[in-house]
This record gives sequence, C-alpha cells and structure tokens, in this order.
Amino acid sequence: MEYAHQKVRDAVRRALEDEGMRADISPTIEHSPAYQTGDFATNASLIFAKEVGIRPDALAEKIAARISKDKKLFSDVSVAGRGFINMKLSDEAVGTFLRQTARTLGKGFSMRHGNINLEFISANPTGNLHLGHGRGAFYGDALARVLSYAGMRVAREYYINDSRESKQIVELGKTALGKGEQYMTPELKEKIDAIDFFGKSESEAGFLLASDIQKYNQQFIEAELGIPFDIWYSEDINLRGSGVVRTLFDVFQEKGFVYEKDGAWWMKTSEYGDDEDRVVKRSDGTWSYFMADIAYHADKIGRGYDALLDIWGADHHGHVKRMLAVKDMLSWDIEFRIFITQLVTLKEGGETKKMSKRAGTAVLLEDMVREVGVDALRWFYLEKSLSTHMEFDVALAKKQSAENPVYYVQYAHARAAGISENIGALPHDNTTIEDIIKVPAGRALAMKVLEFPEVVESISGNYFVHQLTTYAYELAAEFNQFYRDVRVIDEAEYRAGAAELVRTTKNTLAQTLALMGISAPEKM
Repeated sequence: MEYAHQKVRDAVRRALEDEGMRADISPTIEHSPAYQTGDFATNASLIFAKEVGIRPDALAEKIAARISKDKKLFSDVSVAGRGFINMKLSDEAVGTFLRQTARTLGKGFSMRHGNINLEFISANPTGNLHLGHGRGAFYGDALARVLSYAGMRVAREYYINDSRESKQIVELGKTALGKGEQYMTPELKEKIDAIDFFGKSESEAGFLLASDIQKYNQQFIEAELGIPFDIWYSEDINLRGSGVVRTLFDVFQEKGFVYEKDGAWWMKTSEYGDDEDRVVKRSDGTWSYFMADIAYHADKIGRGYDALLDIWGADHHGHVKRMLAVKDMLSWDIEFRIFITQLVTLKEGGETKKMSKRAGTAVLLEDMVREVGVDALRWFYLEKSLSTHMEFDVALAKKQSAENPVYYVQYAHARAAGISENIGALPHDNTTIEDIIKVPAGRALAMKVLEFPEVVESISGNYFVHQLTTYAYELAAEFNQFYRDVRVIDEAEYRAGAAELVRTTKNTLAQTLALMGISAPEKM
C-alpha cells in the first residue's frame, strides 16, 4: 500500500532526481498548518539548491512545475517565500488514500523488515512490580505492537535476574531465613510464610523465594497488564547453568580483552569509549553482573536477530556506555539500542510524592491498576517520551470527562460507533467522501486519518511511541469538530460520504488505541 505522505515524498524525490540530485535523497515533507495553504509542504529546494548551484526559489519553481503535472495526485502546487513548496492533494487522491487506509486497518503494513529482540521490564524478582516498572512495561509492549504492525518479527523477552550467585538473591535468602530485613514488605512476608525453607542455604532460599515472586509477577504481567512475552530467560538456568559465561571469558583471554589485577579480572572497556575498565570476574571467583550481561547479549546475537532493543530502568544509566564499548570490542554488526526510562513520581491530593523501594514507599503497580484502570495507566505512561520525567496524576487519570485525554479519545470512538449504529436501515443519499472533503472540517478529518500509516512508519524508525497518544488525541479532536460542523444523519436519510468517513475514523481510532493496548469501547 502506498499512503499519502509516501506518495508525496516520492513525487518530490523524483523531481529532485530529475534536477540532478542524488537518488538516495529523502526530502522532508511536512503537514501544512490547518491545511490553509495546502496539505503538505517541503523545504527541499532550500536544502538541495546549493548542490545544483541555483537559488532555492528557482529550484522550487522547477520542482513545482514537475510535480504539478500529476493532476491525479495534486490539485494545486505553489511556491512561497524563498523556496517553500505547498502541495494540495486532489479530492480524488484523498478519497483513494482513505479507502486504501480503510481496507488495510487491522491487517498491518509491510513498511519495515527484520527480526528484532525486544527486552523489557526485567524487574529483579525481589518483590512485586512497582509504579516505576510500568514505564518500561507499557512502552515495550506498545513498541512491540507498532513494530509488528509495521511488518517486523518481534520477539518479546524478559530477563529474570535469578542467579544463585547474585548478591540480591542471597540477600533475599537472608530475609527468607529471618537473618535480614532487605526487600521486606507485607506482600513478601506473606510469600515467606507460605514456603518451607528448612535446610536451605541463603542462596537456595533466595532462589526459591525469587521463583515464587517471579511466578506471581509473570501472571500479573500477562493477565492484568495484558503484556505477552515470547521468552522468559532465566539467568540461573539459561546463562549461568549453561557454561556460556566461562566459554566467553576464555575467548576474551585469547583475544587479550581482559587482564588480571588485584586478584580480579578486568575488561579493557576504557579503550573502546568507556570511562574506565570494568570487572568481569571478581577476586572471589564469581562472575560480575557485567560479565553476565555480556554473555546474555552474545547469546541473543547468536540466535540470529537483526537488532537488539533493550529497555532499562533509570538506575541502569551508567551501564549503557560499557555495553556499547563491548559492542565495539566484539564487533557486533547489528543495531543495538538501549533505552533508559526516567523516573516516575506520583501526584495525589495536590502533592507530588517521591517513591523509594528501599525506603518502602514504592507504590505497587497492581494497586494503580485497581484504582485507575489499565487503560488510563497505559495512556499516561505512553504520552511522555522515555527521556522525560513523568508525573502520574491520579485524580486526572480517574476523571471521566474531556479533561482526561484517554477518556476524550475513547469517547470520540464511542460517538463514531454510535453514529454508525444509528444509521441502521435508514436510506442514504449519493454523496461520496470526495463530496464531504469539500467541507473544511471534512477535509481536515480526512487528512488526519491519512496520517495513520505515517505515524506507524515514523515510530518503527525512531521508536518514539508517545507519537501514538499525540496522534490519537488530534484525530479525536478533528472528529469532534467534524461532528459539530457536518450533519451525518439528515432527517430520514444519512449522507453516505459522511458516514463512510465516520466509519473510517472510528476504525482508525480503534487501531491506534489497539497499538497502545487500550480498549476502544462502543458505548460510554
């Protein structure tokens, strides 16, 4: 399927190529504000004029003359300012693109290709998931949905930090055996009381308790958060127990990547962009977390993925540079991206509260699911870029009014569904979408619907999942304006073109919400 933005971009690129530009260029195509001067605009002539040695406005005139010949695609092409080109699609083209979009909704696109491993959440099995874990959880799930919809094969993976050698697991074991208090919560105490730890060592008790915690978290993630995983990767079983860490360390020794100092073994990551060298084998003979991470990623690469995408918590920020150093050291010739989720604070009763797992003030994610619902949780987590701080407003998330953005969008979908249902067996006139888009509100809504494939393509390339909430809200706003300006049902019949646009809008809203894992109710 060719969609509107892609078709316009290709037309401009061909015109540039005809003027002697490179064949691999990808001109920037933007949407015109409020569609006052056209549907799309490009500054391509300003960017590429120097390459052919003419003024931007002169190149713009040449490009405009070439693309305006396509009367099926464009109804008007004009040059403004020093070389901006404004382009308006023909009514026929808008109608064609809308029908193509309607036919493909729910089926996905073939925009991107590749086999991707997406690892996210990976919370330590020392307790129930808290509010901070929701950020990586919902982002990872939505990203997986978008990448799959764009045509990629995505393996969702959860890394379970359950090694018996882990200091966290040992500390958890001490708590289980009554020798410590770390990680203790009412929920953890309940689990400890239900398990028999008689005769278990600290590491064995910790592993046993961690297994029970992980089982609970897994059920919660899949059943209540609605997030499926393809692979649950146990560090203790799949990594430490396989011998792959020892084998990889031997390779490092052979290649001269490691050296011994003070009884420990260090990796020369400082030679590859890291701030300092890092320990991979401690002086007591145990493997460091860093060495386990290297082996884990080497294992994933060995499984044949084209790209590895990791979503980590804010406390892993310092770990990024050393892993990228390893990528260069070991010549991993694939896309390897690490995303760091920023902190989450809770706004409740007009006050902003900081949360601390160690201080026992962390809010459990399951409690927030019960209080505000998973739809609201997903929306509020997804509307902010991962790189920005997030403040979760509980009162706003619970509101059932237009102030709450997820309610606003869901209500727009329900309104569109209601219109479609009310049409029922009424007769219809002979209007078409091409007739309806002659009305400003109709054209604005149609052009917003046509942005959907563009949003999917954009996210599949830049991974900015928050574009989904922005688009969904804007589409709902355009629909509400259309609802106010255009009568779909007029006396005893309905306008066929308007009804078709409403149905396509409804389905586009539903698909956008589905990519976020949010429900699209028919009635509210």
